[in-house]
Amino acid sequence: LRLLSLPTVWDCGRKDQLDWKCLVKLSRPGWWLVHVWLYLAPTGQKYHLLSTLSFWLGLAYVLFPLNLLVYGLNDYTDVELDAKNERKGNFMYGAKCSSEQLKELPRMIVMLNVVPIIVLALVSGQWLALAIWLPTCFAVNMAYNVEPLRLSSKGPFELPCVVFGFAGVTALASIVNNLAWAPFGYWAHMSCLVLRTQIWTEFLDYDPDSACGRRTTSTLLGKALSKALVVVLLAMEGLVTWYFFEDFLMRLFSISGMVAFVALEVLRGTDDKEKKKAMKAQNALGLSLVFWIWHRGLFAA
Repeated sequence: LRLLSLPTVWDCGRKDQLDWKCLVKLSRPGWWLVHVWLYLAPTGQKYHLLSTLSFWLGLAYVLFPLNLLVYGLNDYTDVELDAKNERKGNFMYGAKCSSEQLKELPRMIVMLNVVPIIVLALVSGQWLALAIWLPTCFAVNMAYNVEPLRLSSKGPFELPCVVFGFAGVTALASIVNNLAWAPFGYWAHMSCLVLRTQIWTEFLDYDPDSACGRRTTSTLLGKALSKALVVVLLAMEGLVTWYFFEDFLMRLFSISGMVAFVALEVLRGTDDKEKKKAMKAQNALGLSLVFWIWHRGLFAA
């Protein structure tokens, strides 16, 4: 029974024990929108799915358990580095935990991912596909976070790993909802979005990563070239949007994102507090755009 145990309180106030507050922080709710975007992509205009259990169970799974796997495993292997990172310790960038607190985290991650996938298999009937998807998901996250590969510290090889990993969320949506794969335009757009987000988050951690000798794509390029690469990827995202998607709001969002980044980061520069405000504003706009794209079925097959 101990193998199945989970925290029993929201905030226990101890530095040697996990509680639900820490688990939720580890899953980084500030980034939940990314998985919502990826999961909803192939389901656009499929209104009949809103009355199915598999759709909502799948969405709930990618919101918390899967985010806990993605970001919790990352924090588990970065305890010493995160202790010196001033951005940590909140619901946006993740918890700041001790090694003692996180000793039970791998077991909880496994349980909180295996059990929901079994439930999804029972509800959807997709036993074989999910039996392949879950080990693949664990393998990708292990490759990114854990030695001997630990691609998160071996830039630029973390970039294809991240794209493949996030693509798995969309693949899961197609599996559990019995849908066709999203069209090529979506995958091209998703790749640009994931890559520029990855480079940007690496840039946010540039100083602590450089101080400890961690090799990410951003630390390899330097601050100026990291910003330049984000601009290039934003431009590529804009081109993909204009070529594949004849939608005014989606095109406007793409252009405004590039203009805002150049104005705030390249020309002016922002401190950490301003970066947080910008990210919250982007999340709010992104959430609105998610529902619009779903309504228009722009990413659906």
